[in-house]
Amino acid sequence: RINIVFHVIVVLLLNSCGSINSNRILFFEEGTSITIDSLSQDVQATPLETGDIIAVAFYPNQGEKKIIGTDTDKSDGKTNLQMYTIDNNGEVRLPLLGSIQVAGKTISETENQLKEALTPLIKEPFVEVRIENERVILFAGKGQGQVIPLQNKNTTLLEIIALGGGLKDNAKSNEIHLIRKVNGVRKTYRFDLSSISNVRAADLVVQNHDIVVVNY
Repeated sequence: RINIVFHVIVVLLLNSCGSINSNRILFFEEGTSITIDSLSQDVQATPLETGDIIAVAFYPNQGEKKIIGTDTDKSDGKTNLQMYTIDNNGEVRLPLLGSIQVAGKTISETENQLKEALTPLIKEPFVEVRIENERVILFAGKGQGQVIPLQNKNTTLLEIIALGGGLKDNAKSNEIHLIRKVNGVRKTYRFDLSSISNVRAADLVVQNHDIVVVNY
């Protein structure tokens, strides 16, 4: 009988522990074996990934039409802009060129690749590429999760937290983790924004596909 009571207590304790932690996502437990990496403040180009939507525009004559326009096109070349989603194979299918592998390449590398491919087809091609759905995932405290579009280049870590409504109740400003894919590997970086002396960390520029998690 004592054994039965003991087992019941153990089961109840285990269930209660599970319920306490059930609403945590990517939570960092002190004492775990996760490696906290060092992160440079330098802004680095982010490679394209599957699911990214890219806007692509081609212009002949080194983009002359984009600069001066024409009588029949007063949209600054915007009519040439087309949207393409990078598929599961890391490719986009473009007119004239067919399927092109772009995942893993930066915007600059993709523009150069397309320019080279178009050179036999278009006189002195000028190519523009940009990502239309850049975003950061933010978990700013207990029960709070948002996908925040990156409307501006050079959006900082502090701006992302502000766009998410600031830190929530019980959130720990000295335990902010940024998860970023570097060379295909997810790395974790830790920041303390509890003191104005750490303001430099707040100026870190976030990148497409970053994940920000605030412990609580």
